[in-house]
Amino acid sequence: MDAFSRILEKEMREIIIREIAIAIYVINNHAKNAPVLYSFKHRAIEQLLKEGRAEKVGLHYSPNPERALQRLDVLVRIEDFFFHLPSTKEDRRTLKVLEYDSSFRNPKERMSIFRAKQIINVYSPPVKSSENRKNPLPKQQTPYTGFSSYLNGTYK
Repeated sequence: MDAFSRILEKEMREIIIREIAIAIYVINNHAKNAPVLYSFKHRAIEQLLKEGRAEKVGLHYSPNPERALQRLDVLVRIEDFFFHLPSTKEDRRTLKVLEYDSSFRNPKERMSIFRAKQIINVYSPPVKSSENRKNPLPKQQTPYTGFSSYLNGTYK
């Protein structure tokens, strides 16, 4: 085991669930301005659900359904924080719809977005896929075959 793996394991043991919940809270607050952050949130919550450290409470009708008329979101509880995730068919079959309470707020916590991303990356590292790799062969340009002698390269 190399030194980097030992450091990661040590950091992993030191990170408690509340810190992860705060990191998700901070990332969720910033995600509206930087939608790429939603992948951090989803990754961490899915990992917590797999480990049994978070629970799906029920379904909420989304107050802002984007392009749909209605959308059901799953309400997930981590410690004393609540988050929404898009629902799946399985969620819609097994969970019941809860009444939406707009007066409820998560506890106000502070953490830098940099630290929050570090915590999430240590807790649930991003999956490296072969799709993200650049194609080693560059795109070849097709020659222009229009009516212009200048663009065809025959203009002198």
